[in-house]
Amino acid sequence: MIGAIILSMRGFSSLTGSIRQGQRSQAEEIAESGANAIIQELNQNFPYLLVENCEVTNNSTSEQMNPPECDAGWGSYDLNNMYPSTVCSQRSQYPEEIMDDLYLPSPEGKGFYRLRSYEFFGDQIQGGTAVIEVQGQLRHGPADNPKIASSAVLRKEITIVPKCCDKAPYTTCTKSTGWKYGLTADYISLNRGDVIDLDPNVDISGAIVNCNNCTDPPQPSPNIEAKCKQWDSDDSSIQNMTDISESKCQELLDDNYTDQEIAEMDIGLISGKRSNDQVEIPDAPTWNPAWKKNGQEMPAKSYVNQNVTFTHHTQEGAHPDTDKSCYTEIMGTKKITHCRIGNLTYSDYSKLTIKPGENGEIRFYVEGKKIALSGKQFIIPDDVGFEQFAIFGSKSLEKFSFSGEGKVRALLYMPQTLVAFSGGRFCDYNGVDYSLALEGIAIVKEWQNSTYADCAQIRVPTDAGTKVCESYGLCSTTASNSNQDMEYVAIGTNRWDFVQMDR
Repeated sequence: MIGAIILSMRGFSSLTGSIRQGQRSQAEEIAESGANAIIQELNQNFPYLLVENCEVTNNSTSEQMNPPECDAGWGSYDLNNMYPSTVCSQRSQYPEEIMDDLYLPSPEGKGFYRLRSYEFFGDQIQGGTAVIEVQGQLRHGPADNPKIASSAVLRKEITIVPKCCDKAPYTTCTKSTGWKYGLTADYISLNRGDVIDLDPNVDISGAIVNCNNCTDPPQPSPNIEAKCKQWDSDDSSIQNMTDISESKCQELLDDNYTDQEIAEMDIGLISGKRSNDQVEIPDAPTWNPAWKKNGQEMPAKSYVNQNVTFTHHTQEGAHPDTDKSCYTEIMGTKKITHCRIGNLTYSDYSKLTIKPGENGEIRFYVEGKKIALSGKQFIIPDDVGFEQFAIFGSKSLEKFSFSGEGKVRALLYMPQTLVAFSGGRFCDYNGVDYSLALEGIAIVKEWQNSTYADCAQIRVPTDAGTKVCESYGLCSTTASNSNQDMEYVAIGTNRWDFVQMDR
């Protein structure tokens, strides 16, 4: 009898040890699959968090079945202060949502995994390594009162590297497919003016505004709600939206009004993202001294209230017109006419007619001190794309003022110029369009709208950035070491082990 009892005890002890060993192995499997799931979620949707710490503050024995909290890390991360990389397309604009993915059932359904900590070692330029700890929990008991039967914590060290958007790790960044911004300036005062999309049904807005020297980042994080939020910087307003207009704007958005319709209701609206990135803007193209007439340099021509038509010469070379300094280049089937301009001053019914034709371009090189337009001075055929007419401002061009009503379809490339855009109080009256609009892209030193210029608008065409990049070589990323269009990725495990913890 004694021998039988001893053998039974030994068998029970062996069975108990085998069960515990099996439970421990299952807990380790849960921890490993949980760590992989969290890293995969970071790579796919939240790569910017790979270089941020998440120090979980509720890891005590009594809190192991509570969702992890890291209030000073991932849970309060601010996308607007992100440096040096950006948020690539298809990534989440809401970093706080990662907290919902840190305590979930394991993919195999055997238990739950829970993040215990994430710590990054390195810098945001070159990347580095990170150590992630994930607990695997094997549970038993009823669903409304489960207990942890076995627990294991996996500690894994992974490599974090910067990478280009839509590129494999370590692939050299190449030139971006397009210029990013609808309005780029060192200083911006939109007041009641608007930056909206020309096509109200565009899927991704191109009406992006970047203010280089605005010290305060826009709030909140870029999303649809930001359309109806005031943007302040340096104790001054970039927009002039009151609490009433913010509330009205949000109501109209909720009622499915288009941005164009909202912009006509005394609300300063920015349809796309806002940023205060330090965007390096190259100098605007200048007149080529090789473009001569009869071997002589062509002077810059100024125009004051004159009816002038700009089109192509029938052959390559200088135009014979004595009232213009223009030169036509022919590249295959495409004609590009370059015109050297002094000052432009128009305040009556005289017109500047722009006729680039199909697939052609007219380019103004303004070398005077001012462009002053008041009214509908430009005549541009409706079938002409904005990229077919460019106005380049030299370093001497101090101011471009445009007031009243009218429309110009063009690229404004004036990195040394103040643009004063002053429209009227009414955009549409009895079916007549009284707005003042730039259909295109503006790259200027300072953009300034009149306080009461509700109907002074920049309307950004679809694919405007791509067209500017293709036609003028003006693209957002031009160097392999640029920080634009970059993110991070976790690539592989350096080492791993399981650590002891209280049961």
